[in-house]
Amino acid sequence: MTTMTAIYRSITLAALTATMIASCQMKEDDIFDIDPATRQDNWMAEYRRVFNNNEHGWALYTSQPTYGRHPSVQAFAVRFDQERCTFYKSSATGSLPGMAGVDSVQSLYSFKMDNGIVLSFDTYNAFFHYYADQSEYFSQDLQGDFEFCLDRFSANEDTIFGRGKTKQLPFFMVKMHMTPEEYQAKSDSIDNYAATNCLTVIGGDSLQTQFLSGYKNLLINFPDVEGGPVVEHMYSYGNLTTGIYMMENIKYKGTTVVEFNLDKVTGTFHDPRSGARIVGRPLTDYLMKDDSYDNWFFGYSGLGEYSKGEWDKMREAIDASGLLTSQNIISINFEPYADGTMDLVINKWYGIDEVRYPMELRKVSDSEIAIRRSGDETSGRDFSFYDAGLKYLVDAFAKPDSWTTYKITHRIGNSMQPNGFELTDESNPDNSYYVEPNFRYFHTSLWE
Repeated sequence: MTTMTAIYRSITLAALTATMIASCQMKEDDIFDIDPATRQDNWMAEYRRVFNNNEHGWALYTSQPTYGRHPSVQAFAVRFDQERCTFYKSSATGSLPGMAGVDSVQSLYSFKMDNGIVLSFDTYNAFFHYYADQSEYFSQDLQGDFEFCLDRFSANEDTIFGRGKTKQLPFFMVKMHMTPEEYQAKSDSIDNYAATNCLTVIGGDSLQTQFLSGYKNLLINFPDVEGGPVVEHMYSYGNLTTGIYMMENIKYKGTTVVEFNLDKVTGTFHDPRSGARIVGRPLTDYLMKDDSYDNWFFGYSGLGEYSKGEWDKMREAIDASGLLTSQNIISINFEPYADGTMDLVINKWYGIDEVRYPMELRKVSDSEIAIRRSGDETSGRDFSFYDAGLKYLVDAFAKPDSWTTYKITHRIGNSMQPNGFELTDESNPDNSYYVEPNFRYFHTSLWE
């Protein structure tokens, strides 16, 4: 090492040491332009500005613990001024004791510093504190928060995110760009599309899903580990005016879902970020996989022109047989068994005049099903109902030596909540059957 190099390195080391010593002696005021107390005041003032900068107020969503169940979401319409907050009548307040006729309630609120900024609803508010009051006899340590740690607000200042200070349950507020009444009506309308039997499609997988709209819980079934047993997962959500927001994000195979927008034309939900969707179940499943719909009634008015003609032939033949009269044929039912089979049942629950014809089902597509008669009739009589005239009715619907393919459509409702199915024979569109689901305790004469 040369002498000049050694001298240069010594000078450099001395300079660095002096710099480090100076750095250690720097005070907080040397780093920040303003002192901590002023910084906190400015932070709260910024939140206050965002809170108050809204003509119509905010939709406030918070999860409330429920005994033995997943947290339930309550939504409130609230407007802030400098010191007071006004809560307006909403779905969350409509059933509160003694508050049905009250349109709004005012109370005080404040911002505090407690390891971060905290929104506190300081004085009792008969709308909001009902769900947070630990003094109520039903509380069982389950009631929600009334102080919330504020984490951030969105860049466009339309959404504020936080969590309960005590229970750490999710909290967020969405700026309303309409009156509270309009917002309430539009957000409540989302429940019209909340089906109890649907699918969430994530990453190409279709997961059985159910809305518990009363609790604002979404139930999705999938295994915790690949190849493991399918288990139920619950997520809290809040109704927006355009869909739902997940208070707890859905995480599945590397995909995170934050919200679902509603397409009211199709009745389905989709996540614009991940592409995940909530869709109706395949219509075929209602006949092949769902044993909860164990009785399907259809009557004379639900038949196509060809079917009506065949059923009229059946009526004439029965009356001519001398064995029974057409007036005794008072009900026709589909009875699927969720295993790919079904009975066509005449006069269900009418004792010895109940007649059954077994059917085999085959799925062609999500909305197409093929049906074939798979066995002979069973009844409590010693003669053949088929030969007496039911052959016209039974053969029009399904034959034993060939498959009849039916297109399934829903007449009313939407794809998430179909109601009033229509089965149309693709080889003969005039052979069709209108099926009203779940007429379990009601029968109507075919001939009325």
